[in-house]
Amino acid sequence: MKPLGLGLLVDSKDKLRQLSALVAQTGQQVDYSLALSQPEQSAIPDLALDDLERIAELDAWLVDVTHVENGHRAADEVLSVLLATAEVPVLLCDSSEIGDDAVARMRWSTRLCARLQRLIGEVNLARCKPAPNVWVLAASTGGPQPVREFLQALPVGLNAGFLYAQHIDREYCGSLITMLGHSGAYRGVMPEQGAVIEPDTVTIINPSQRVELLENSTLVVYDEPWGGQYQPSIDQLLANAASVKKNQCGVIVFSGMGSDGAASCRFVKQHKGQVWVQEPGSCVVDSMPLAALATKSVDYIGTPAQLAAKFVDYIHQTNGIKGAVSS
Repeated sequence: MKPLGLGLLVDSKDKLRQLSALVAQTGQQVDYSLALSQPEQSAIPDLALDDLERIAELDAWLVDVTHVENGHRAADEVLSVLLATAEVPVLLCDSSEIGDDAVARMRWSTRLCARLQRLIGEVNLARCKPAPNVWVLAASTGGPQPVREFLQALPVGLNAGFLYAQHIDREYCGSLITMLGHSGAYRGVMPEQGAVIEPDTVTIINPSQRVELLENSTLVVYDEPWGGQYQPSIDQLLANAASVKKNQCGVIVFSGMGSDGAASCRFVKQHKGQVWVQEPGSCVVDSMPLAALATKSVDYIGTPAQLAAKFVDYIHQTNGIKGAVSS
């Protein structure tokens, strides 16, 4: 996904260097920067045509200026104009609050990076339409083939996006994307910071980096591993998805060894979501479907082809009900 083009507005060269480094740390880029001079009579600087064109193409502003009453007219006036006229998000911060405390500065930097990561998702939402329905495809041993069969049988236009959690080593994620490239119209992608879960896509969950789904269908990718025994953790992913998407979330448990995902099946049901499993007799390894069935939370059991047909009917019925309510 294309990096965000950010504009920086600061009142010192030190702040410009610090914020530029933080932007680079999050994988984004600084496309324009303005360091205000000392207090002066003319607060609004003269901008060349090239500056105005670059500003018009920015995705967001990151602003760090110190407000000193009657002390920095330039900062106050430029900031007022920016807030009144900017057509893109403006993220305000004030590093002067933390002084020379190294620990406090590190915490401030961490918080600002987190805010930038969420800003990426907000800006990407203006570029992409999010999928209202987000389903988790959960699998382990023997899972790729039935997942492929399920996706091949789906038509486009269901307004659904999938998170595919497969117990697999990271180096094989590329193979899953290649497999999905031959699986009909559903495009396989790797999770990126701030990425939007779009309709007709399958996001391959990275086993080495924990991800979090936000309520607006964007992703936060953490530079840390999944906790627990399994990589990725289906239970953690599923609990997160159910908590934010509620009745617009579902899970299909395919062939796999172990019981990962079973604990969160009850959580999905508590949030009015759907729990489906592959028919155990059609699995290479039936441990995961059987563990889900043991929770008494399963709504439907079927072969990959039956699951696909049921999914189409379910989405059409759900969308019909929503349309009737809205009309």
